[in-house]
Amino acid sequence: MSGSSPVEVVVIGAGYAGAIATNRLLASLTEAERRHLRVRVINPRADFVERIRLHQLAAGSRESVTLPLADVLHEAAELIVGSAKMINPDDREVTVATADGEMMLHYDHMIYALGSVAAAPVPGARENAFLLADVDDAERAAAAINGCDRGQQVVVVGGGLTGVEAASEIAERHSDVNVMLVSAGPVLGFMRPAARRSILRSLCRLGVRVEAGVAVSAIEGGQIKLADGREIDFDVCLMAASFAVPDLAKVSGLAVDDAGRLRVDEYLRALDAPRVVAAGDAMAAPDVVGRHLRMGCASALPLGAHAAGTVLAAIRGQEPTRVSVGYVVQCISLGRRRGYIQAVRADDSPRPFHLGGRPAAMVKETICAMVLDAPRNERTKPGSYTSPKGPRVAA
Repeated sequence: MSGSSPVEVVVIGAGYAGAIATNRLLASLTEAERRHLRVRVINPRADFVERIRLHQLAAGSRESVTLPLADVLHEAAELIVGSAKMINPDDREVTVATADGEMMLHYDHMIYALGSVAAAPVPGARENAFLLADVDDAERAAAAINGCDRGQQVVVVGGGLTGVEAASEIAERHSDVNVMLVSAGPVLGFMRPAARRSILRSLCRLGVRVEAGVAVSAIEGGQIKLADGREIDFDVCLMAASFAVPDLAKVSGLAVDDAGRLRVDEYLRALDAPRVVAAGDAMAAPDVVGRHLRMGCASALPLGAHAAGTVLAAIRGQEPTRVSVGYVVQCISLGRRRGYIQAVRADDSPRPFHLGGRPAAMVKETICAMVLDAPRNERTKPGSYTSPKGPRVAA
């Protein structure tokens, strides 16, 4: 790294992947390297959102799930509050829309860490339901649920982790309202049958009525229309059925998969733009290293940390290392007093061990705290966050 012009690194997104990538990169630099490098972070908000706690915010069991990015990012990172609109990989430029207008940023290296956003796959969902992947919608949902009278109905659409956590949290916090969970398929269908039975019993104890195996065809006013012709009345509806990724990579002409995720190689470099390195929900790794990856912070943190290493290797003229991400547990909260922890192998397949009840709730809360500590600790201790290696692959 030489010359008078600094090496420009642009990080798009300051969620779990973007924050840890920014911090590990900056903290790993020597003093000489830092004098000749600038890292600018583009994020729509000036605060960090603990997305894994959005269900708590919606239920009203937590007043806030945000904290200033200044308290999360490395002190040398320059935050630009705005949204990336277009990437020009040929000229290495990104167009950013801010409150003061558009600006163009040059980059020598980019970390693409946009994450995922709330999807509204059902007609009428965006107009008549609160989307549970968005902090503003979660806050509005909390106000609406808090305003419910005794006996009114809250319906959560989506039988995955987010939907189950939301339904549990709401039922525990608001025992005077009726809570229903609607799922197109089996609730938590990816989990072991024994795990599913245990979690369904917990939902039943909390008073959550479960309607599984039928899709929602539309949400109109105060009614959910099911694919089998039935209708469900609601006073508040939360959508936790699916997530999508922003279309930035697609509109920029970069190679994406069918879901719009940026396609990368085994080092996390974009297939057709190797100076763009991606991490988190918005990227798609090749099957040899990524077939088992799930969306969420359990993938975003190790991917973000690895992305920092790939960029650092490029800056230093070194060869990058192949990404390897493994898992230890699947964890779910069932209100504040119960949880379920499933031990898993590196490829996310279940092991014959689980933990339930209050001990599981305590473990889940500890994990949530560690997830926030991980990027913050990297500001001064690069490499302090470690994760298990992924499943063994051919060399």
